[in-house]
Amino acid sequence: MKFFNLDLHVSVIEDIKTIFNDLGHQVDNWSISGHTWVFGKNRDHVDIVNENTWQGLDQEMCDAFYNRYKNELSDYDGFIVTHTPCFALLYKKFNKPIITVASTRYESPFSGDNEKWDWLNQELVSMIDSGQLIPVANNKYDKFYCEHYTNREWDHIPSLCDYTEAFYNPVKSSCILSSKVGYSIEQCMHIKSLGRYSWDQLYSYKAIVHIPYNASIMSIFEQYTANVPLLFPTIEFGKSLNGYLSELFFNPSGDVPSSMSDDRAIRLSDFYDKEWMPHINLYNSLDELHELIETIDFNNVSNSMKAFNETRKRNVIGLWEEVLCRIK
Repeated sequence: MKFFNLDLHVSVIEDIKTIFNDLGHQVDNWSISGHTWVFGKNRDHVDIVNENTWQGLDQEMCDAFYNRYKNELSDYDGFIVTHTPCFALLYKKFNKPIITVASTRYESPFSGDNEKWDWLNQELVSMIDSGQLIPVANNKYDKFYCEHYTNREWDHIPSLCDYTEAFYNPVKSSCILSSKVGYSIEQCMHIKSLGRYSWDQLYSYKAIVHIPYNASIMSIFEQYTANVPLLFPTIEFGKSLNGYLSELFFNPSGDVPSSMSDDRAIRLSDFYDKEWMPHINLYNSLDELHELIETIDFNNVSNSMKAFNETRKRNVIGLWEEVLCRIK
């Protein structure tokens, strides 16, 4: 089958494209992301919906996009939508299957606009109920979040991100700190000090210490698949750190159900998910972090991750095969 994608995020669709290509399917992608350089590409020029206009998406824009591209995109068997799920509405009139993958809060850019958010929900629910739209989340937190607001079930299929083709090779003795905030941690270099780094360069450090800003981050999928040892704060300690889960909620009105803001929801974050990401080490203080860096056998951790990743990849591909069978 042949699929089309218009996207704002380079990594999510690259992962799906890699998996689908391996399964014998074609995915053509137009990207309006500012990070196309990561894959050595340029941003695509797209009429109607582009980097300057997409946040104003409404029914008029959807209609205009359909009229502009209905002939050019008519040969595709279906569409893939990743970031952001509102782009699914661009393809409704094509009357073909749409796979939508939520990798972060699905309502972007309508978090602060209840009228637009309601419109998005109505359209998504309509397409789910008709069978046109297959809703997927690449992490358990967004599955939970999407199901709450749409009152419909969303499949959970983790990202693999083995497109990097790079693996853990610890030739450096220090660790990397990945965080939005510039903490000074002994034995750690902040990731920003690397500039525009390669995956091989990043994976040459002993381990990566995270203060995560979101429940799911594509670079974490990349690092996990590359068998890189990872360290994360416990939920209790994380709450005391600046920048911890700072992008968990987009809605500026604060209209977030209490069940989503407590520890039960936070535990759905990828790095606390023992089913899909075992062998991650948690630290409950900076002192404990220093001790873990000194005492953990990171090569042993990486080997355990490598063994598990073989099973993880088979399971993820199996889940995507099930989705594709629903389209045939």
